[in-house]
Amino acid sequence: MAPVMKRVWGMIRHAYDTYRMLRWTLWIAGVLAGIAGVTGAALMGYANRIRAGLYRDAPEYAADTRIDPLHMTSILSGINPAAWWGSIIGDGRLPLVIGIPLLLILLRLLTLIPLGRPDNPYDRDPRRLFSDADETWIRDCARGRCEHRSLLGLWRCRASYAHGDEMHHDHHYPWSKGGATGRHNLVLLCKKHNLKKSDRLPRFCETWLLYRARLRYFPARWRAYAWPDGKAVEGDAHSGNPVGPDPDIPMDDGFDDDYYDDELIMEADE
Repeated sequence: MAPVMKRVWGMIRHAYDTYRMLRWTLWIAGVLAGIAGVTGAALMGYANRIRAGLYRDAPEYAADTRIDPLHMTSILSGINPAAWWGSIIGDGRLPLVIGIPLLLILLRLLTLIPLGRPDNPYDRDPRRLFSDADETWIRDCARGRCEHRSLLGLWRCRASYAHGDEMHHDHHYPWSKGGATGRHNLVLLCKKHNLKKSDRLPRFCETWLLYRARLRYFPARWRAYAWPDGKAVEGDAHSGNPVGPDPDIPMDDGFDDDYYDDELIMEADE
């Protein structure tokens, strides 16, 4: 029963996130529409005031377009909401007017799809903390820099060991919700982004963006770990689960877990 309630609660949280996004979108759209309306009304009033004076004092100059170069008077005075809506329906623009907001909402909903729960043989991994070897490994693979990405994966956080920032070793799929304590679930984050993430379920979209980025900066021999799916891998000698052979890595991988070179870690990122 508890897993069902957790899933329901996760769906409620995702729905609330979507509602909050829509609320902010509508609020911003309302503010922009209000500013545009006030500005247009002010321009129309200004043009009409000048034009009225010209009609009274010098009617032969009343048609001078320099008084209203944007033709705001004729445009705003000719607005007829009913006719405008009728023209939209009549010439086929209605699907465009309705479709664009619906498409944006659909894209937002797709970004909220959570990453699937890993099929691990436990509710919580008995081991909570990553080993020193794991921490050194991710520090090397990530070049000592936070792996959080924003702007659809285009921007990577600049925090790093080299800049003196506090760095955390994060379970991408939360340990409290079944994620394994192993390299298939290890992400290097700065303190700010780790605390912000907390135990939120990772989303499929952000995981895919992280995976695509890791393919560029992870060493070739470690790219089998680029997708952080949270699964426990049998026989992963580096993660403390030596149950059987791990097909992802050779047992003699040539990697010295105690080796760390600051210049190597902070070389060109991508």
